[in-house]
Amino acid sequence: FFHADMHPGNLFVEPDGTIVAVDLGIAGRLGKKERRFLAEILYGFITRDYLRVAEVHFEAGYVPRLHNVAAFAQAIRAIGEPIHGQPAETISMAKLLALLFEVTDLFDMATRSELVLLQKTMVVVEGVARTLDPAFNMWKTSEPVVGGWISGNLGPRALLADARDGASALLALARQAPDLAARTERLSREIDLMAEHGLRFDERTAHAIGKAEARYSRSGRLALWVIALTLVFIAWKLL
Repeated sequence: FFHADMHPGNLFVEPDGTIVAVDLGIAGRLGKKERRFLAEILYGFITRDYLRVAEVHFEAGYVPRLHNVAAFAQAIRAIGEPIHGQPAETISMAKLLALLFEVTDLFDMATRSELVLLQKTMVVVEGVARTLDPAFNMWKTSEPVVGGWISGNLGPRALLADARDGASALLALARQAPDLAARTERLSREIDLMAEHGLRFDERTAHAIGKAEARYSRSGRLALWVIALTLVFIAWKLL
């Protein structure tokens, strides 16, 4: 979860310099998939691997497959390359994210409410910080947090967590295997019987179906008589 309404009225500084955020009325949540997605994006921009950044968007299902990955990577490169070589304090992380969202919109990326809230939070936080210190370096300040976050989502610890989750899923599937096998065998036998003898109903079911067919047959005949009488009436009026 993250605070998504960090305007100056919700931020306080304690005597020891600790920042205290209050009023969590608006909060966002990033699931595991979204955390991995953003970590890969940040890492891709840092390493200038724009093709990987583009691929992540497609792998996550955020950009429709009808678009070209290479074209999307080129559009992202147009955002990332001008940043490299500039003084860090002149680069706005919020603007970078906003530009990225504009490009993804051109490629029909679906709007993600959690990413919009995150963008809003970054814009507000960066604005508050640069109001207090115009030379505030968002990149340098956030480096320990972002670095740890990328490591936690892409590093060995994350890989171990994925392996553990995968092993748990396989174990659960293995436990269900006997039941699944029995169900499959029963279904196979039923299909063989249907193919050999046709679909069979018990006496009550057959009787109910017969009554329903008779009722619908009577309704159909009544509808035909109504239509016929209506046509006769129209023809008589036209004479």
